[in-house]
Amino acid sequence: MNRMTGATLARTQPMMPGLVPRYVPDGCARDARRHVWTGQIEVGRGGDVLTALLGSCVGIGMIWRARGVCALAHCLLPEGVLDNGMHSARYVSTAVPALLAALGVRREQYDEVEIVIAGGARMLRLPGGDAAVGCRNILAAHAQLGSRGLQVAFEDVGGHQGRRLSIDCAAMSYKIERVAQTDPAPARRAVGLGAGAAV
Repeated sequence: MNRMTGATLARTQPMMPGLVPRYVPDGCARDARRHVWTGQIEVGRGGDVLTALLGSCVGIGMIWRARGVCALAHCLLPEGVLDNGMHSARYVSTAVPALLAALGVRREQYDEVEIVIAGGARMLRLPGGDAAVGCRNILAAHAQLGSRGLQVAFEDVGGHQGRRLSIDCAAMSYKIERVAQTDPAPARRAVGLGAGAAV
């Protein structure tokens, strides 16, 4: 088990053999960084970098090395029902199945998917409020993933700091950066399963 020791966390492995970045014509620059806004899910591959800025929201990232594809959801609330019936990351309860569907992962392939969670912080000094929301988002993420037998490879959650979760789809790596601190109280310790989860 690895524990977080610094403000920036990363895990890096070589790009999967045969993975080809998206083609960009000569002279044409493309911004590979794709921000995932609240309630959104983004799927990336090749040179894409998926990133989300998180407070009490929870970011759930999935890295599928065998297929060279990644996905990131930015969840606002733990659970709810979508009026339009469409997949959304607004709620953790709908984001997890939507992520799996977006990646095309079958149940027998769940053990091939690496999962990282970040966020769920208490950003405001208010009684209850976002403290309850952040904690509930974390618990909902664990419940939704656990009910499907999905294992979290790394998490950095809770506390009083905002975080930026980034997933580099070429390197098949993730990074969590602390971007604000309003209180010296420590965040919940990150947990990694397997060697080399934190650098």
